Amino acid sequence: MSSLPLLTKGDCNASSYNTTENGEFRRISSKLDDIDDDDDDNVPKLGVLQIMAILSGAFAYGGVMSTYFLLTLPSECSVFGDGSSIALGVFVGIAGFSQLVAPIVGLISDRCAHRMGRRRPFVIVGGGISIVGLLVQQAFSARIDVDNRNWYIYVVAFFCTMIGMNTIFAAMIALIPDLVPNHQIGTANGFEALLFVSGSLFGFASFNTYLNESLYSIYNFYIALNFGCVILTWMYANEQPILVQNVKDQAQKNTFREDTISSLDDYAYPSSPITWTQVKDSFFISPTDHHDFFFVTVSRTFYYMGISVQTFFLYYLRDIIKVTDPEGSMAILAVVGQAFGAIATVPIGMISDYCGKQRKPYVFASCAILSITNFSLLYIRSFRSVMIIASIAGIANGAYLTMDTSLAMDTLPNSDESARMLGVWGVAMFIGSALGPMIGGPLLFLTSSGNGSYSLFGYGLLFFLSALYYSMSALILTFVNSSEKR
Repeated sequence: MSSLPLLTKGDCNASSYNTTENGEFRRISSKLDDIDDDDDDNVPKLGVLQIMAILSGAFAYGGVMSTYFLLTLPSECSVFGDGSSIALGVFVGIAGFSQLVAPIVGLISDRCAHRMGRRRPFVIVGGGISIVGLLVQQAFSARIDVDNRNWYIYVVAFFCTMIGMNTIFAAMIALIPDLVPNHQIGTANGFEALLFVSGSLFGFASFNTYLNESLYSIYNFYIALNFGCVILTWMYANEQPILVQNVKDQAQKNTFREDTISSLDDYAYPSSPITWTQVKDSFFISPTDHHDFFFVTVSRTFYYMGISVQTFFLYYLRDIIKVTDPEGSMAILAVVGQAFGAIATVPIGMISDYCGKQRKPYVFASCAILSITNFSLLYIRSFRSVMIIASIAGIANGAYLTMDTSLAMDTLPNSDESARMLGVWGVAMFIGSALGPMIGGPLLFLTSSGNGSYSLFGYGLLFFLSALYYSMSALILTFVNSSEKR
């Protein structure tokens, strides 16, 4: 390896490429494959604070997304009366559609030759887009039903916010395989889940305390979270940029030769544009070539279809538990669930790493527990009982969040396309989160009592479907042959 003095394990994921006649990229494997997972034990560990700073986007993402769909949007949509569930379903559907940006961001990010690295530029751009969207949403808050113009502007601004947030997440999650040593993957994913849950916890606690349940104030809160994560990622994600040299002529003539490369300065990404075929293919995961990663992604889709019933939980508290302050009760309940979830994240990740990367048993247990808690909700009528169930479900969800990301990292087929592949994996979450409410919203609407509330039968259908989705998630995961690191 003396001919590549600058090459380190961290550089492997930002490795350079050769070109073929059709402009495609391929890894210069003869120079880089000498660095394998056997050397990973010699890679210095990342400090806890650096890991948390690198993944600070998860804190912002949790703080925004959890309160967005459980408090902010239900409150905004409540002005529509009986049609509130339909309006809320529309917003969730838009959020799911916006997630389609993630594989495209990943495709471009994997090829990015910016001096700040492959991921940080997209965190910054995503942060800017989301902040602009949030400012417009704030301007039209609580007035979306005044006329069609207000509604359309708010919806467009919401879509921009989602595009920005999903861009941040797509770039941030790719930093894990890029910067974190293999022997810290489970631990890092535990911290990522902890940050997500802690962000959610902070969001709900803030909404119910110093934000005074003010919709106007919560948009300021969202803006601050986005700005903070952008700054921390920019400062602490020490990416190695892809070294670029003006080699357009050589690339066009296909004159790169693996046996003539003597240093990193001798090769770089060609400047050929991304084609529509590549964009289309960026959404595809082969069930044969990417077998395990494919089934992990499908399993994730069903899990989030199950968890998405929480979108209507504020209405459940209002109609079935009969709480006097649904928004405040929802915030308290979320704090309890997220707090217990936070307890489980890091220990589960460390235990799974120590026990040989055993991930699936924790997912199976999480799905079983969440299914049971769903059915329990049909037989209780006190808020205290709901809090007990939320604490149990929170632990199960915290364990799943850690193992979900760990399974993706363990089965990731190609580190050179990590952002693109993880972008598709990210789409699975939003497809599930969108399909669940899009199915559940009309079901609740059909069981409406006519006075803006929904029946126990409607909620029973929701919880049954949720349990079915959890079961499918666990069943599909049995098709994953191995969770060993690629």
